[in-house]
Amino acid sequence: MKKVISMVIAAFMAITVIVPMTTVESNAAFKVRTSMPSYSSAEGKAYYYTDKNVFYKNNYGPNKKYLKSRGGYVTGNCTWYAYARASEILGKPLNTNFRWGANNWYSTNKKGNYYPYGSKPKVGAIACYSNHVAIVEKVVNGKVYVSESGWTVSKKCPTSASKLKFHYGTPWKSKAKGYIYITDSISIDSEDVNYKVSIKAKDLNLRAGPGTSYSRMGYAKPGTYNIIEKCGNWGKIKENGYWVYLSYTTKVEEKEENVEAEDTGNNEAGEEAVTTPAPAPAPEQAAPTTYNVKITASSLNMRTGPSTSYKSKGTLKKNTVCEIKAEKNGWGQLTSNGYWVKLSYTKKVETASSSEYKVKVKAKDLNMRTGPGTSYKRKGYIKPGTYVITKTSNGWGKLETNGYWIKLSYTSKI
Repeated sequence: MKKVISMVIAAFMAITVIVPMTTVESNAAFKVRTSMPSYSSAEGKAYYYTDKNVFYKNNYGPNKKYLKSRGGYVTGNCTWYAYARASEILGKPLNTNFRWGANNWYSTNKKGNYYPYGSKPKVGAIACYSNHVAIVEKVVNGKVYVSESGWTVSKKCPTSASKLKFHYGTPWKSKAKGYIYITDSISIDSEDVNYKVSIKAKDLNLRAGPGTSYSRMGYAKPGTYNIIEKCGNWGKIKENGYWVYLSYTTKVEEKEENVEAEDTGNNEAGEEAVTTPAPAPAPEQAAPTTYNVKITASSLNMRTGPSTSYKSKGTLKKNTVCEIKAEKNGWGQLTSNGYWVKLSYTKKVETASSSEYKVKVKAKDLNMRTGPGTSYKRKGYIKPGTYVITKTSNGWGKLETNGYWIKLSYTSKI
């Protein structure tokens, strides 16, 4: 049975041996972290030295508190650092189920199926060892470079982040249990660009990534900025590395035009207000056509008609698979409820097959889900045995016994 965080202090105190730091130029898709973020940095405040970090909140991070039970100030912890760095990479807090000792992280993820995992190192992955966790910053010709911290306590209160336990280079530990691929959940549909935009609003949010699911990093001051990357309708600012919603900016090189904002489902209070056009007449139904799509945006609005002028009726999460029964002006109508979604934030997927066959399940911890994908709700585990599959979709099979879905790669066809 799981214990509360105060019951697992020993699990966080992984003893580590320091290896001299090695530095090599990065070839990763994100900025490699080679030093501990400062107390006053935006990253530090957002992910490291904040109660949003479950380890920092419970005094397992360097929060400048003297702990009598430990005989000093915490100046390092592998789980605190890995949780913070993983959250920084994601642009939002890592799943809070990773709040236990380092020795439990890999099994916790495997049982809960929170993120993809495997045995090969990938940039941005969490490296899990027997009693230690680290973050893979880059891989060069098969050689892994990580950033990591280790459990340390000091009699002196740390006055700066440079006093904290940190290491970048070849891992302290060897023979990882495996890797948790948190970056596989991040959309990479972005392109390099090079142009300027003008911002006039005083309250346009800066985000850690391209979407409102990412942490807010303050406001952009009015002025002109260089955009170096574009993802959907979001642009990355060269000057600070944060993202802004481009519908609330004006491209400097081009003549101002009235362009309808693409709907990523991410409009929010706090960003510059945009005049909403009056609701259009009820849309004409397009010719019937039925196919399945998967949502690629982090959160996609469902609307009562095929444009952003229609009222939002909730959102669909990334990787949700749904059926489209009609199209109009780049929008698709959902079979399930009649609402509309922007098709540029979806991709077509294989329609489920209805041919029946039997499979054998040997695993004791194979999840059952309400739909064909990990984005669907988990409904417990399936017992080992033989089962009839009535439908298949994208590598998942629907069970005849209860209507739930299982991942077919963990079964054998009979």
